[in-house]
Amino acid sequence: MLAATWRCLAGRSVRDHAIQLSDAHVTPPVSALGRWLAEPGRELPAPIRAVLLAELFASPMAVLAALANGLLLNATALFLHQGSIFLVFMILDALALALRMGIVVACTRAIARRQPTLTDLYLFSGILWCTLQGAMVCAAMRAASPPLHVLCAATAMGLIGPICARNYAAPRLAMLLICMLDASIVAGAALSGNRWLLILAVQSPLLLFGCVSVIRRFHGVSVAALMAQHESHHQARHDSLTGLGNRVGLAEALARMADAEEEMAVFCLDLDGFKQVNDRLGHHAGDRLLQAVARRLAATTRSTDILARLGGDEFIIVVPGMRPPDAQRFAEALIRRVMDKGYVLDDGPPVQIGLSVGVACSPDDGVGLTELHRRADAHLYEAKAAGKGVWRGAAAGAPPGPQGPDAAQPQKPPARLERVGTPQGDGQGQGKVLFFPRR
Repeated sequence: MLAATWRCLAGRSVRDHAIQLSDAHVTPPVSALGRWLAEPGRELPAPIRAVLLAELFASPMAVLAALANGLLLNATALFLHQGSIFLVFMILDALALALRMGIVVACTRAIARRQPTLTDLYLFSGILWCTLQGAMVCAAMRAASPPLHVLCAATAMGLIGPICARNYAAPRLAMLLICMLDASIVAGAALSGNRWLLILAVQSPLLLFGCVSVIRRFHGVSVAALMAQHESHHQARHDSLTGLGNRVGLAEALARMADAEEEMAVFCLDLDGFKQVNDRLGHHAGDRLLQAVARRLAATTRSTDILARLGGDEFIIVVPGMRPPDAQRFAEALIRRVMDKGYVLDDGPPVQIGLSVGVACSPDDGVGLTELHRRADAHLYEAKAAGKGVWRGAAAGAPPGPQGPDAAQPQKPPARLERVGTPQGDGQGQGKVLFFPRR
């Protein structure tokens, strides 16, 4: 068992080098007390909270060293004092060692395999072991043995340092463990009958203040680094203008779906009339228009769908589990969503644009995401050639002519307007609607 434990702990820890957002595969605590102890103490994004929780499992070799040190101190106290209490402590410490090592090994293996971890048991076993160490230190401090006093104080202080370094990600847990050890030293000094040992009680507040400062520093630096990494990760995968996924984010999302053997639909979207908006009203108005369109598209999709901006006025939507008849209705819903209201861009005149959609469905249009994307893009070019408010897609049952809710009738200015940005003037969006039927 010891050999297997050593191979597991020495083989790979939760963190070999730097903290990585992708390494956080630890199950959150289930109990209310466990959640409170593991709480980082501030509002943070979920990926960062997951990484901080994973940090509690870092450096399992330090846990093994602390357990071995406790056994050594118990053996020394038993040899110097010959008290039966230390024999009891030694037996309990050996049991705690076996329990703690088993939990650490199980959690380390679960993290490596991305399986659920025994997080609550891991936290509470640490508190139990710290309680046992504190009781042993307090009992040893009562013994009339100056060498034992020195060993106990050194052991307790030596444990506090690693606690700060290993548990800074959960400040409440770290301070609980530190206070338990500190209280045991002070209580043992008070019960020892040696008034000089009471100096430890005077040093206690200074020790706690120093620990709080160290934990806050470690925690703050770690959170700042993780926030920067999280922001960089987000920006690399999202469009800075609309907040939708970009090509990198789309590629990663599609890669996660690559092994899914289910029906899906791919929609390639392109705005009609967007170039005229840019040319007549300026790029700032065009940016505001793209943001408004992105919000409408996001409101039309589900959380399980993939929505990304490919660049310019081109978007893509991937809907898992969608059949061709549903794809036709969804394409028409997208066109209506973009066109049913005009857009008031800041203090400029209201504008109306259209949407062309190319649709490809699996398995009729292909079985791979790459093939579906290629077919949907080809259908988009067909839709662009047919006019505003048009969708095309052979697998979705589209006839050769123009399709869409408004393809067979002249386009009219919308009856409703959506205000985008902060308008100036009378704020009513009065005036002629700028209507751009084609790109």
